[in-house]
Amino acid sequence: MLELLGWLGLLLIASALAPLLLKYCRARREPWIFLRRHHHYIALASLAILTLHGLLALTWRPGRGWGARGRHAEMISTGVLAWAVLLAICLLALYYRHKNQKSRIHCWLAALLLALLLLHI
Repeated sequence: MLELLGWLGLLLIASALAPLLLKYCRARREPWIFLRRHHHYIALASLAILTLHGLLALTWRPGRGWGARGRHAEMISTGVLAWAVLLAICLLALYYRHKNQKSRIHCWLAALLLALLLLHI
């Protein structure tokens, strides 16, 4: 269950970040309109799923799953940092959505999130 929630959260984060990647790849826009319109909601869903993943990882015995005893502390620290960055991205997006302004820090935090997720996996 722990791995399932983690991979589902990663899939949701990848689909939330897809509009950013597709913008730089200059892909055709028609097939990706759904992701472009709803990537804020997809990011909030990934935040909820990854919150469950983190709570389950913290309360479950550390000897189970891929995060065995040796890597458990490392996995917790990178997971908490990645979750905090994802929370900051979601809060900034919600704040700037009502202000009708764009923020470049939103994109830089997304790049930091990708780096932290690569370390966590």
